[in-house]
Amino acid sequence: MDINLEKRKGYLYLSFNTGGKYNVFDSRFMLGIIDTLSEVEKIREPHFLVIRGENGNFGAGADIKELLKASSDKEYAKVFFGHMRDLFVKMLTVNKVTIGLVEGVAYGASMELLLALDIVIAKTGTRFAAPGGKLGVFPPVLVSIGPYLLGARASRKLAMLGEELDTAKAKEVGLIDYDTENLESGLMEVLNRLKLMSPTSLVRMRKLILLSLVPHLDKAFEELATQVVTDEAREGISSFFSKTSPSWSSIGFS
Repeated sequence: MDINLEKRKGYLYLSFNTGGKYNVFDSRFMLGIIDTLSEVEKIREPHFLVIRGENGNFGAGADIKELLKASSDKEYAKVFFGHMRDLFVKMLTVNKVTIGLVEGVAYGASMELLLALDIVIAKTGTRFAAPGGKLGVFPPVLVSIGPYLLGARASRKLAMLGEELDTAKAKEVGLIDYDTENLESGLMEVLNRLKLMSPTSLVRMRKLILLSLVPHLDKAFEELATQVVTDEAREGISSFFSKTSPSWSSIGFS
């Protein structure tokens, strides 16, 4: 796993690669990001932090292997989701203006991370989804702070249907801000707009906008740690590994 922090001209650049085909939220990644953001907070300038997943994707969400372990171990579930909660709190409260560069896929917790960023620039063709309900769990950040950021109806639909969005639809619901063919040129365009604003004013703005959202996360992650050890979650996660359908998906309607 690699988490790199570079100081570039006018901004900090945080990139990550958890190995494998897709970046995932595993314990090492979450603790590593928390530690890196703590280092970022010690750097007085610049005031802009750019975040990007390497390997051609932003991320596929929580590590399914750790989810499986959490589904049969209540204490492990509390620790795992405690790390996740701490990462989101850290991202919401970091003393930088945060800009996400997104490509490939942003699923589950990786998609939810976009809600904690100030500006999101996505490459055309990127796919987004929060399919946790299909596994018997749910997207804790989307259902807790999503209604304040995207609106209750958009958040509810994203969470309860788990449908995949393209960049056009993601922009329409407010999940991303820019849809571009070139992330680098898109970033420069945004930075050139932001530089017209006082950096400390921007940081104070994000603090006032986002700080009030933090308490909403606690209840959601507490509920998720309870949900993941239910029979339905164990069945859903196991079904993912066995490439079968969970029992609830076979219900018929007439």
